[in-house]
Amino acid sequence: MSAKTIAFSQIDASDRLRPVDPLTVDAYAAIAEQRINEGLSPLIQPIIVRPWPAGASSYKLTAGAHRLAVLEAIGHEELVVGDDVIVRAEGDDNARDSEIFENLADAGLTALDRAIFLAEAKRRYDAKRGEARGRKRKDQQIQFDKIMPETGIILSERFSKHAAERVGLSDSKIREAVHIAKALDPLVIPQLRGTMLEDNQNELKQLAELDGGHQRKAVAAIRGGEVKTVAQARVAIGVDKPKKDNPQSRYYTGIMENWQKADAKTREQFMADAGLVYIEKAKKA
Repeated sequence: MSAKTIAFSQIDASDRLRPVDPLTVDAYAAIAEQRINEGLSPLIQPIIVRPWPAGASSYKLTAGAHRLAVLEAIGHEELVVGDDVIVRAEGDDNARDSEIFENLADAGLTALDRAIFLAEAKRRYDAKRGEARGRKRKDQQIQFDKIMPETGIILSERFSKHAAERVGLSDSKIREAVHIAKALDPLVIPQLRGTMLEDNQNELKQLAELDGGHQRKAVAAIRGGEVKTVAQARVAIGVDKPKKDNPQSRYYTGIMENWQKADAKTREQFMADAGLVYIEKAKKA
């Protein structure tokens, strides 16, 4: 009996929080082909889909958009159930949770996408807490103490604390990431992809401090090559005034850098020429 297969044309992979990155697909396609040459499955983890009766597709993608694109890139036209793909019956709500937390576990996730996923997870988390608050006190306590099997969300914990433990970032970084995603102009997000800002949370934080119009101008200046950082962009678009160059600051930095490079004899000579006494610090035992 032949294994059941699912054709790519049967899978609806639309409405994803994270777009497929062609460079990531190319990198993983090479790995997939190497695995095939070694007699292994092209995927380390299978794709997850759920039955989807609406429209022409038979299934809706739950997790694995990049994996699906990798298989297409290496010439596959169908997926073997149990090996390449797992069919898991679940509703849209649980499927979105699965998508979010599988991506958050990805070490290669950019700072931008991580912020987007965390903000969506926070929104859904708050909604679930709100639903629980509307129930009777006893039912509410049961719900708050329950660990949701699909996502591991513990409703009795503060979101940033719980997410920090799952993602491996500090509580403050989680809260900062959520703020960034909420503050970024939706029109700016696609323009951030492929820039150095995409994987730099500090730069994204500075960008998020601007209003939508200035965000768009700042990113345009960076993409256009006029500037490299948000701080430089703020000056270029007229938000900040350029800082006056202080040559004395540069001189001081140069002295300190050269002092660190100099040996004891050179330092002693410098101090003598400056009319000072050089005393080398005693080394700790």
